[in-house]
Amino acid sequence: MNTIDKILEEGIGKVSEAEYLGLINKARETLENKNLVKKNETEFFVVGDTHGNLEAARKPAERALGYKVPIVFLGDYVDRGEKQLENLAYVLSLKIDRPERVILLRGNHETESMNHRYGFYEVVNKRYSNSLYNKIVKLYKSMPVAAVFDDNYFLVHGGIPKGVTSLESIDKLNNDKEAYQELFWNDPSENINGYEPNIQRGGFHLYGKEAVEHFLKENRLKKIIRAHEVYQAGYRYYFGGKLLSIFSVSDYRGGNQGKYAHVKGTDIDLIDN
Repeated sequence: MNTIDKILEEGIGKVSEAEYLGLINKARETLENKNLVKKNETEFFVVGDTHGNLEAARKPAERALGYKVPIVFLGDYVDRGEKQLENLAYVLSLKIDRPERVILLRGNHETESMNHRYGFYEVVNKRYSNSLYNKIVKLYKSMPVAAVFDDNYFLVHGGIPKGVTSLESIDKLNNDKEAYQELFWNDPSENINGYEPNIQRGGFHLYGKEAVEHFLKENRLKKIIRAHEVYQAGYRYYFGGKLLSIFSVSDYRGGNQGKYAHVKGTDIDLIDN
């Protein structure tokens, strides 16, 4: 029985640290280890935040694999939820099994600061060790932060960074730069045009309609799909449909719906999760 089957059938308590570490090491070999991934497929699935909710990841993944089309997870696999280790192991196993069809983007919770604040650091140390946690932190750095599909869709956890307008520039960012972090921290706002400080996010930025339109035009893209925020309906469109924000965990903050997206050409079907 492989590691992920043991987790799903017997629980994380039956999985040794050596087995979990083996999963991490295999995943690092399949992760792209670059900022930007490009795919030509016109049909694909997109999943927003799953935050330790294993079923929120499994349901869209099983549907996508049934359709035999790619699936993109927009980050935030850990922190807050009840099955954080299980959820991370599950998405990593998908990547190992189908490296060309599964994209795991990095979210703002794939960082040490958020793990210490919202629980994943404690979860790992309680079940395993700080040594394993440090291996996971290194794994985060191998995850891409953005993807482009069909030369039309820009996929990212947070949004576009201030001062960086081209895909080529994004691909060259060092992961210690603020602009790199803004890719998984920034939020859209209908109340501004360009960029303004985002007080709620501790110094990152809000981006508005003009910023989005300039970014899309500069890179000959049509739409941004991102995650990072909870909505009662599980999703929200911004800027006349040029940006779609999705969140994939239901009842995350009491009563909200979770959604994931099935993209097929110019059509986007939002599915209950």
